Amino acid sequence: MPRIMVSVDDKSLSDLPRLITDLRQAGLKVDEVLEAIGTVTGSISPDAVGSLMAVPGVAHVEWQRDITIPPDSST
Repeated sequence: MPRIMVSVDDKSLSDLPRLITDLRQAGLKVDEVLEAIGTVTGSISPDAVGSLMAVPGVAHVEWQRDITIPPDSST
């Protein structure tokens, strides 16, 4: 399943436990809650991503990108 980053609206940070419950009910498998920066990471079925934006308190949903560094070719 694709990995997602959910940004939490500043006004909803005080109600983060409710928001996380709502995200789970919308289909997000929560991996990490970064409360200090208002971000929740996890994975979700591609066809369910739109349901995350309907959760009250969600400011933005973004696909996580995998970054790889190629091996050093000088050795």
